[in-house]
Amino acid sequence: MRLIDLSHPLVHGQDNFPSDPKLSIIPHGNTSTLRYNMTQVSMATHQGTHLDAMYHFLDDGKTIDQMPLDWFYGDAVLLRIPKAPREEIKAEDFARHEALLQPGAKVIYETGWHRRFGTPGYFADFPSLTQEAARYLVSRKIRLLGMDTPTPGRDWYEVHHILLARDAEVVVVEGLTNLDQVPERFTFSGFPLNFKGRDGSPIRAVAIVP
Repeated sequence: MRLIDLSHPLVHGQDNFPSDPKLSIIPHGNTSTLRYNMTQVSMATHQGTHLDAMYHFLDDGKTIDQMPLDWFYGDAVLLRIPKAPREEIKAEDFARHEALLQPGAKVIYETGWHRRFGTPGYFADFPSLTQEAARYLVSRKIRLLGMDTPTPGRDWYEVHHILLARDAEVVVVEGLTNLDQVPERFTFSGFPLNFKGRDGSPIRAVAIVP
């Protein structure tokens, strides 16, 4: 069995969406001052590799602590959908893999964008999931949609509403990495912190490969 880390490291001052709180990781004490090392962390619930709860966009949607644990773990399929900067990710990109898009499926797609993490344009020029593609995925009744882009699409408001809606409740996992090391089928693990009543959480995403 192999464990492949699918999460970007969290580093003080790391880039994020312009409207989000900045990531701050600073020493609070050390073995000389407190006799132990302690760190103070301040960040957005959507920093780095993270997942969205339905409440992120819907006031009556499920919060992180209300989502069943089996939504974050289980058999997954990886779709390789290479895209250029700002290129659209369309419904037909997924339709050719329709046999894998079963009800309850955990689906993760790789565009190659994870290699751009930490570079200028990472949060602006990513390949963009269309609203039509989001509606198609919802029609397949999948449970989880993971991606190597920082958000699904530039129509972020509309696409999130499609995926997180009451009649869809697709878990959205954003900012995955190292997907080029993962086979088509694997076990996905990406548990959030148990923030009561909140909208999302950074995760330590892992691919478990036999």
